[in-house]
Amino acid sequence: MPLRSVAHLPPWRRQVMTWIMAVIRLGAGWLVTRTQLGALALTPSFLHEAVGAPLCYIDATVLGAGLLAFAWPRSYRAGFVLLAVGLLGFEWLWRRAGMRPDPVLLTSLSVLAVLAAGEWLTRRVSRQSQG
Repeated sequence: MPLRSVAHLPPWRRQVMTWIMAVIRLGAGWLVTRTQLGALALTPSFLHEAVGAPLCYIDATVLGAGLLAFAWPRSYRAGFVLLAVGLLGFEWLWRRAGMRPDPVLLTSLSVLAVLAAGEWLTRRVSRQSQG
């Protein structure tokens, strides 16, 4: 069975599909980062005392910017990179505070990678079918 692209769909439906995927990426990104954002941004937090509030706020900003960029259809790749950097930064801060490694870090990164790869493949197939 050949791959079908979204090029045969009416323009309004393609636009709706684009924004549905943006909401899915936002939701998945939020589910993956909500615990880390809470630990980094909420005060008081033991991380603020262990590693310092400025580092926590910087990492929370990276995660927040990554979350928004990952959801936005034109910047999902940059958002994926920011989320990955933010999650790895959180892991570094977490270990620096003397905590055990996060067992779901690779799972979180994998979920984000699958969504980013899916968006990339959809765009590539769509471009190839149009041109």
